[in-house]
Amino acid sequence: MTKKQKTAAAWVVVIIAFFGGFALANVQNKTPPCLDVIMLYFNIGETDAGWLTSIFTIMGMVTAIPASMLMRKLGPKKIGAISLACAAVGGIIGAFATDLSVLMATRVLEGVGVGMIAVVGPAVIAMWFPAEKRGLPMGLWGSWMMCSQTLLFFIAGGLTTAFGWQGVWWFCVAFCVVVLVLYMWKVDAPPEGTPNYAEGEDEEEFKFGDGFKSASTWILTLAGTIFTFCCFGFATYISLYWAQTFFGGDMNQSNWWVSIMYAIEIPVVILIGWFLNHIKINNRRFVGVVGFALYTFILFFCFRMNEPGLLIPFIILYPFLEGSIPTVYWTLIASTAKKPEYSGTAIGILNVGLNVGTLLGPPVTGYFIEFHGWEAATVPLAIASIVGAILFIFVKTYDHDSSKATSRAEKANS
Repeated sequence: MTKKQKTAAAWVVVIIAFFGGFALANVQNKTPPCLDVIMLYFNIGETDAGWLTSIFTIMGMVTAIPASMLMRKLGPKKIGAISLACAAVGGIIGAFATDLSVLMATRVLEGVGVGMIAVVGPAVIAMWFPAEKRGLPMGLWGSWMMCSQTLLFFIAGGLTTAFGWQGVWWFCVAFCVVVLVLYMWKVDAPPEGTPNYAEGEDEEEFKFGDGFKSASTWILTLAGTIFTFCCFGFATYISLYWAQTFFGGDMNQSNWWVSIMYAIEIPVVILIGWFLNHIKINNRRFVGVVGFALYTFILFFCFRMNEPGLLIPFIILYPFLEGSIPTVYWTLIASTAKKPEYSGTAIGILNVGLNVGTLLGPPVTGYFIEFHGWEAATVPLAIASIVGAILFIFVKTYDHDSSKATSRAEKANS
């Protein structure tokens, strides 16, 4: 296989892996665009609605580390297929739910899929691309959430009007099934003879516990936890807030504006990924520092905005501030492992943290909204964001390519 063919093959795999993330992000994000209909259907308040949004992450936390281990044994094709199948089955059962507890249970099953796919995508990129070339593909991967939010906020109104909230569930099931077919067709580890940057040279050198010993991995994970706490606390309720504040309770109109906001974020994160490719690996963390620092201000402002003229500037500015943070941590996470063979473990640890943040963000924000009002809900989000900016300063990365070259030279001399 020529260099050009390897590059083409790598991008095909990464694009399909991205659609796997896209499909599971749809599953993750399907409640906020029809939140008012679900709240009415099950007769629940904002706090319970927040748990419905985030409870699936319980299994995401449980499966993230095992998924990184299974990646070494089963490969990305099988892990991706299992994750998509779990999400599809959970969605089918959930579409027939008439009791909130049943729907909650199906969200947990769907969480198995989300926890696994979040490991597969970054691991595949780390396998096919060396560290200095991961910025752009990680930027693409980092857009999976925004693509989902753009699509669902755009189409959920029509689906809900025609089929109820169940229409959104069936759409997500169909999306998962289509991507499952693509996964089985093309996604896999690099063929023999192609450098695999996510694994060590010798299998016997791998010691699972050593993957937990990088302080930098844990620092970046905590920063990622804070980010998902903030962004899902925001995303779960922003359409409801805009509907009540600007559109007389019409969620379809507010969903449309939210969709535009996340559509802007898609090219933004890809652009940031390209930009990171031109920054030294050790300096990329400062993009996260600046991103988080600026994100603090817009989070403090998000549920206090009541002037209609500010809506469009907010929609244009928000994607740049939110989009920088996940692009940075996805790009850095594999390099926070002290050795390349532990990159998968580092990705698994990060995904546990991301799921913890996603679990807590919506219900905590919903609690403040329900019992203390919209403005009060911005305070924990802004404080958390400040802590995230500070944490990014202390993230350290390791040069895996140099360490592998040194290891090969030592073996050659022995």
